[in-house]
Amino acid sequence: MLYPSIRRTGMVMLISLASSTAPARQLEEVIVTAQKRAQSLQDVPISVSAVQGDKLQDAGIPNMAALADYVPNLHISSVAVNTEIYMRGVGSGNNQGFEQSVGMYIDGVYMGRGRQYRAGFLDLERIEVLRGPQGTLFGRNTVAGAINVITASSRPGDELSGDVAVSLESHDGALVEGQLGGSLTDNLAARLAFKYRETDGYVDNAFLNDSEGQLEEQGGRLTLVWAPTDQLELNFKYSRMEFDRVGAPAATKLYLDPVSRDQLFPNATPFAAAAYYLTDTFYPEVVEQSTRDFVTYKDNGFGQSQADGIGIGRNPDSSDEEYDNAVLQLDYDFERVRLTSITGYSAYRYIDGVDADWLPLQFVHRDDDQEFEQFSQEIRFTSPGDEFFDYVAGLYYERSDLEFDRLVSLDTSFDGLFESVPVNFFLPGFPDEVSVGDFGFSSLAQLIAFSEGGSYAGEIPGRRHFYELESESWAAFGQVTFNFSETWQLNLGLRYTEETKDVRSTQFLVDELGNQDEPNFDYWLGFIQAQFFNNYAYDYDEDRETDRWLPSANLQWYATPDSMFYLSLSQGFKSGGFTAADDGEPGGLELGSWPCIEGEPVQDCYDPTLPNEDFEFDDEEVDALEIGGKHTLLNGGMTLNWAAFYTRYDNLQTAIFNGLSFTVKNAAESEVKGVEVDLLWQATDNLRVGANAAYLDATYRDFANGPCTAIQVDVDAFCGSPQGFTSNDLSGEPTLYASDYSAALFFDYARLFGDGLEFFAGLDINYRDEFNSSGDNDPIDVLDAFTKVNLRGGIRGDWWEVMLYGRNVFDEEVLMQGFDTPAVAGSHSNFIDEGRIWGGRIKARF
Repeated sequence: MLYPSIRRTGMVMLISLASSTAPARQLEEVIVTAQKRAQSLQDVPISVSAVQGDKLQDAGIPNMAALADYVPNLHISSVAVNTEIYMRGVGSGNNQGFEQSVGMYIDGVYMGRGRQYRAGFLDLERIEVLRGPQGTLFGRNTVAGAINVITASSRPGDELSGDVAVSLESHDGALVEGQLGGSLTDNLAARLAFKYRETDGYVDNAFLNDSEGQLEEQGGRLTLVWAPTDQLELNFKYSRMEFDRVGAPAATKLYLDPVSRDQLFPNATPFAAAAYYLTDTFYPEVVEQSTRDFVTYKDNGFGQSQADGIGIGRNPDSSDEEYDNAVLQLDYDFERVRLTSITGYSAYRYIDGVDADWLPLQFVHRDDDQEFEQFSQEIRFTSPGDEFFDYVAGLYYERSDLEFDRLVSLDTSFDGLFESVPVNFFLPGFPDEVSVGDFGFSSLAQLIAFSEGGSYAGEIPGRRHFYELESESWAAFGQVTFNFSETWQLNLGLRYTEETKDVRSTQFLVDELGNQDEPNFDYWLGFIQAQFFNNYAYDYDEDRETDRWLPSANLQWYATPDSMFYLSLSQGFKSGGFTAADDGEPGGLELGSWPCIEGEPVQDCYDPTLPNEDFEFDDEEVDALEIGGKHTLLNGGMTLNWAAFYTRYDNLQTAIFNGLSFTVKNAAESEVKGVEVDLLWQATDNLRVGANAAYLDATYRDFANGPCTAIQVDVDAFCGSPQGFTSNDLSGEPTLYASDYSAALFFDYARLFGDGLEFFAGLDINYRDEFNSSGDNDPIDVLDAFTKVNLRGGIRGDWWEVMLYGRNVFDEEVLMQGFDTPAVAGSHSNFIDEGRIWGGRIKARF
């Protein structure tokens, strides 16, 4: 066809013209390791964004969630228990049994758990964001992309130097960070980095008269680099971070009024009806408070009085997290090949308390205690490069252990308020002024048992869940490059992976009358948990194995020495596993059924060792096509990179709400296509301009049994299950966190004046289009587009720097996730991103 040829020739001519006529202001070359070898960013045939460590610090980017504003088609946010990590509209759902679709690698060590994305940045050299499947070289579960984090190191021969920066911010925020490094001997260098950060939070809790999102973060890293010979170098790093959060920056933003409830939810459960009645009666302020920006109105698990301590559960709404990472990298240069060995260790533990009803009412509380430990070993052989035949080949092994202990408590006395509910609210025919307390009922659970002809003395039914997952994986991989000429290169890659997983998932029912470490076999406790919440006692012990071949092919063409085009085809997969949800019926039971009779042991009425078909989920698979170009223009003064992509995902791992509980299915296929553009321009000797933009069309190709909305569940309590008569077909609908458009624009200006002084200033504008944030695609949870503007400016000398800065300077309330408020059907809650922050920083270098 002539048209593509003419269009390609025209593009090459324009690029060549721009390269030959522009003034010679040069951009610094950006070196990345996106293909496991050091290369110029402009030579890497992948859609990559690289953010340097200086930019992270100067722009006040403290963690992964903030980084996402600067990278097109990337969304990261910390929510109640999970971390939402989505790239190009693809990520892992709301289940802790899932590994991440966007793999993170810190100094070459794989970090596949969402919690590992929460640790703050500390003394980084750069971050590389690789979009699209990276199954050949990066391997495990990178079906949507990979984030490659490279921390800073001192080298043998470096002079002793360091820096310390102190920042003060709005909301009594403070940040102290720094590093000291250099040579200890001729062949040994060391580097010590540290960080301390605190803030009182940016969301006002009008109920507790306190702030939400209070943080305290501290940590450090020790790096030792030993190069005893010219051929051998060892780099050892150990880091530890501690992170404490008090409260959660979330609020019920839509509290449904009584008229709307009656119209939209005529079949509300007794628990929802009671929660609404008591909230209306005792906490009517929630209606007005829900309309205010950066305001929440919830008890955080304390109930009516914070002075009395935690009401139910074990911990107030908070998180206490600890992270340990260690890596030893060995590089040995033989005559024709480099041997690289990366030995990694990663571990974390967190203790969470979640006020899971998001109301001032004491109702639902969740406590999680999770531990994770991982060991990995990679051995890699890399050719010198720049020959006809280049290669990277290696072996990879990983073993990990995940354990958690979860307690979910339900206060059916509502902190003693239930006794005031009129009895005719549940049992018609009684006068309005007669309350349930007049009949001796102190909890809704007791009233339900009575209405069914039984007797239950408890008030706080709960469930205790233990989950233990052992995973083992090994792989062999390789990528070869044929440099046919100075203009044509062909890259071929292949990875073979085997994985095994063994799980033990155990649950028993508890209440406050007994020991929460021991099961309670009360018949009516089991009846209430099963019929209203689809919770059961069970003991599952399962295992699975999987193996995959993952090929990739990439063709590069240098139209000119400064203009490269590429075409890539690749496959990837994310391994299957076992759901970590604590609700769901065992095999052989119908949803929400209770087949036992009073006095009968559980094992006689159903098999607690038999999981249902939703307990295990299969591998997720992806096929990807990408076309792109990387162009150096204006004699090195500008880079323009772009990519157009089409990706198809099969067997998407999805968490589906079936009316009473969450199940996991390989229910969906999705289709993702779009365009990404990244530009960097050294406009003058003093001004650098950067811009990126993305268009994304990410939809479910086939998702006939999508999660049901709250309104659908009210019509059909078993919506989406075999017992139901309705479903929520999301085929053709957008996927999660998939903004049609996203963009970022930044300006960095620096100018010398006076006696060696430099004035510098920066402006960042980050835009994100609206996106769907809820798995059921409820229109209420489609979150508005937003624009964040960040400013900074200051003066620096040879050894010092003073800077003033502002983040989100127009104080836009940005909602990062929307979801159904669990206790009150029809109401919706949201997690809120950081508001306006003003701050100042003093930095000293020595």
